[in-house]
Amino acid sequence: MLSTTNINNLSLTNRLIAISRKQFTGGLNVVASSTDKWSLYFFRGRIVWGCSEQYSRRQLRQHIIRYQVKINPINLHPFQINNNHNFWIYQLLCSLLQEQQITREKFDKIIKSIVLEVLFDILQQENQRKIIYKIEPNTKKNILHWPIVLIDTKSILKKAVENWCNWSNSGLKNLSPNFGIILSQPEQFQAQISPILYNKLGKLINSQRSLRDIASKIKSDQFRLAKFLLPHIQKGLIKLRKLPDIPVIFPHLQKTNPQLYKQRECSQEKKNQPLIACIDDSLIVCHQMKQIVTANSLDFVGINSSVQAIITLIERKPDLIFLDLIMPIANGYEICAQIRRISELKETPVIILTSSNRLIDRVRATMVGCSDYLIKPVTEKQVLEIVNKYVTSSSCLPQKPMSDTLALQFS
Repeated sequence: MLSTTNINNLSLTNRLIAISRKQFTGGLNVVASSTDKWSLYFFRGRIVWGCSEQYSRRQLRQHIIRYQVKINPINLHPFQINNNHNFWIYQLLCSLLQEQQITREKFDKIIKSIVLEVLFDILQQENQRKIIYKIEPNTKKNILHWPIVLIDTKSILKKAVENWCNWSNSGLKNLSPNFGIILSQPEQFQAQISPILYNKLGKLINSQRSLRDIASKIKSDQFRLAKFLLPHIQKGLIKLRKLPDIPVIFPHLQKTNPQLYKQRECSQEKKNQPLIACIDDSLIVCHQMKQIVTANSLDFVGINSSVQAIITLIERKPDLIFLDLIMPIANGYEICAQIRRISELKETPVIILTSSNRLIDRVRATMVGCSDYLIKPVTEKQVLEIVNKYVTSSSCLPQKPMSDTLALQFS
């Protein structure tokens, strides 16, 4: 078993080799300073994900630009404002993949590219200061329950070490690709490069962008760009500075595309009506639930992606949640447990929907904090009785005849 004690004095390279050899599952937290922190996640010795705590939004923007990923800002916004854990980008990418907004090929490339950058940054810091490594062998991060890409640890480590050696041997050892670059003597810099290149780089250099940002923007390799800029840095024509992360990824979209935010704004205005949420990977089930709920003058939100469920719930804050038990990636038990750990949602009634009537399932559902349990197929009458019980009184709903024969085959 891999433990903190038996790798305590190892370098990153030796640690990852040990992790690969022992087929370790869990996390590795890396700390260089109060701001320079990274996390790596492993499944049976292979890398699932890696992320920078300091530059997560900046890093995502770089790859959105580089790989020409088109994201609806409505889908992106909840991730931007609720990224209180260090694998939110992975969740976003998984959501885009599941909703077919990104191809599997691009998904794999982005994951591997980000992991490679994280390994490079750690190697660079390891050569400059003391690094603290902390193994989490029993981490319960949901990311490890549904690893979509399993990266060979030794292969990507070899590539990261090769990149670092090329970088260091080219005189770039102390130049971080996360540094922002500023023209301190623009006229002299302009005189030394071609007009076309100056027009391409001039505006980007003084615009709160890092070297990696600029490389993504001009579709260039960061190593080639850094080598080109190095002589001008040495002459003092360009200065370096540390940049913060960007606050949001596309701040201009709210002004230029207000129609994209109409859905979110409308949901905030309709808070006077109880909001009923249904989390189910079946579009048919969500549609049937919507018919029942909206026909009775209540608001409704359907969520078909278990990956995006928590983010959407935090954003919309429903008054009642119907939750399917069996779903891909994360099941109802896991999602219910997550809901109960969120202060804004811990008191929200959660009703488990399932075709199983076993006692052990009921006990397990109760243990993770569910409020009630409905066996499929569910009738309209049962749904409205639950709504009346947990959200409204009977007088709040229209008094119309209920038909026991109107059974919806929720599957």
